[in-house]
Amino acid sequence: MFKNTISRISRLTIAAVFTLSAQFASADVSGSWAFAVDIMGQTGNAAVTMAQGSDGAVTGHYTGQLGDTDFTGTATGDDFQFTLTGDAGSVVYKGTLQDDGTITGTVDLGGMATGTFTGKKSG
Repeated sequence: MFKNTISRISRLTIAAVFTLSAQFASADVSGSWAFAVDIMGQTGNAAVTMAQGSDGAVTGHYTGQLGDTDFTGTATGDDFQFTLTGDAGSVVYKGTLQDDGTITGTVDLGGMATGTFTGKKSG
């Protein structure tokens, strides 16, 4: 009986560890995304490709109304951000990966204007 009790406790402990690990695991934003952006009522689209490393580093490429450029950023949990740097200054995208696989977030155009965006996997 003692041996069976220990065996049950071990199985429950292992199950709990896997459940907690899954809850704290970082979502992966890697892939090709189609962003729909709204900045103060002006709408546009962007194609964004991201690759996320196991350390949370994000690298990628942005093609849209703000240019055609590579970027770097970070991801923690379901949240990420990246910065586009150009002649006009820095543009910061901050987003969250949703349960349905989409991304929602905000965009800050160097303090001059702000907006929102949604992203869906493309291709």
